[in-house]
Amino acid sequence: MRKMTVIPQTATSHKTTRVAAYCRVSTDKSDQKHSFEVQQAYFQQCFANSADCELVGIYSDSSSATSTANRSGFQQLINDCRSGKIDRIVSKSISRFARNTGECLTVLRELKKLGVTVLFEKEGIDTARVSDEIMITIMEGLAQEESRSISRNIRWSLKRKMADGTLNIARVPYGFKKKDGILIIDEQQAEIVRKIFSLYLSGAGAKKIAVLFNDQAIPSPTDTKWNNVTILKILRQEKYIGDIRWQKTYSVFMGEKSKINHGEQDSYYIRNCLPPIISREDFMAVQELRERNTRKSNNTTVSPFRGKTKCTCGRSFFYKNSDRPIWECTGKYSTVDPCGNPTFYDLNYHAAWNRLCIKLKKYSDEIILPCIDLFRSAQENLISDEIKALQERENELSQRRYVLCSLCSQGCITTEKLLTLQTEIDAELEEINTKLIFLDGQADETIDELTSLHSLIQQNPADRLLGMIFVGSVSDGYTMEFELIGGLKFREVL
Repeated sequence: MRKMTVIPQTATSHKTTRVAAYCRVSTDKSDQKHSFEVQQAYFQQCFANSADCELVGIYSDSSSATSTANRSGFQQLINDCRSGKIDRIVSKSISRFARNTGECLTVLRELKKLGVTVLFEKEGIDTARVSDEIMITIMEGLAQEESRSISRNIRWSLKRKMADGTLNIARVPYGFKKKDGILIIDEQQAEIVRKIFSLYLSGAGAKKIAVLFNDQAIPSPTDTKWNNVTILKILRQEKYIGDIRWQKTYSVFMGEKSKINHGEQDSYYIRNCLPPIISREDFMAVQELRERNTRKSNNTTVSPFRGKTKCTCGRSFFYKNSDRPIWECTGKYSTVDPCGNPTFYDLNYHAAWNRLCIKLKKYSDEIILPCIDLFRSAQENLISDEIKALQERENELSQRRYVLCSLCSQGCITTEKLLTLQTEIDAELEEINTKLIFLDGQADETIDELTSLHSLIQQNPADRLLGMIFVGSVSDGYTMEFELIGGLKFREVL
């Protein structure tokens, strides 16, 4: 009889995930919600009965620390990750993990390479299950929100200066020159401007004037050859009659750099603020003549992507209608710097868009909803910080006003000096108050756009979505990067 040997089962190896918690704690003893003891107890309880995870440490910094370079606890956490001591990091929220988005994104990418995953509990973002593309999209969205805040402040300041008539001209227009910070007429260039207006009124077209000037070797404003575009720009420049119109064009945040203002934005027109080169009568006569000479384009196209497709070389793709319509870069046949990107079929363009729409319909909850929560949290933090800084400045000015009144009552400064300083303080206080009202009434356009994006994707087919959510695209001839409302970008192979 054969002998049977029983081999005992060996325990399978089971790797325990080493988890580290990171928190930024309050320095205020009365703030029990964010105290180290409370958060320590919370994280210990979370992993007390876990068979798969082991809490190896809790790292913390004070709530006043912003940059990761100034947070010793954060630096120790990253160093321990580099040393292979940690497999996973848990943080209450992105805002607790890092306020500086650029640094945060850099750290997350490094942790990804190290094989360390990160969970943000509040936003529900886990780098262990979210793809790289979506993770980067979300984090870049936060960076975009910070940029939006800076852009909003700059625009607000510029509009105030436009309305007050105190905005300076950054680029000196052709026909003028600066002397002691003031624009004066450059007679040599001004004579050419007058000649352009005179020739146009006598019946010469813009192209004919450009050819004439090139034959006469007259230097152009762009240091290249004259062309009809340069001539037409000069003919419609209101600065030559001494006026300035601010915001003839405007830019959209994360969108087109320059769009013609047809009333979408406020425009400011200031008369007689510059020395005139051309009489108003001649200027108006030229505008009427230009209006009559303008021919309406009858060019139509069947492609809804027309005018919204850029090339990675910086120029635009244009649609060529034929038996099999194609897209070709405008710089393909340039003699100076030809574009090497290939043409592609319009059929492939539409196919890429349809594939993207299918993916969005399937994964919109996983992609867009976390972005909405993230933007909302980012906006609250950013606007809160702005308001806090303005309120601190407001208190500082009020204190200064009080001190000045005290000094005046003691005879340390004259009444005239007090009134002068008070006027300066009151002007700044008024500006702060205006900005506080502005910030308080700010609605986050990104959140509204992302909410609309999510709703539209769920309710409409791909062909209808094109006119609803498509903003623009950039291509290298092989892939297409689609930009949608809300600033989200997705890449598809053509």
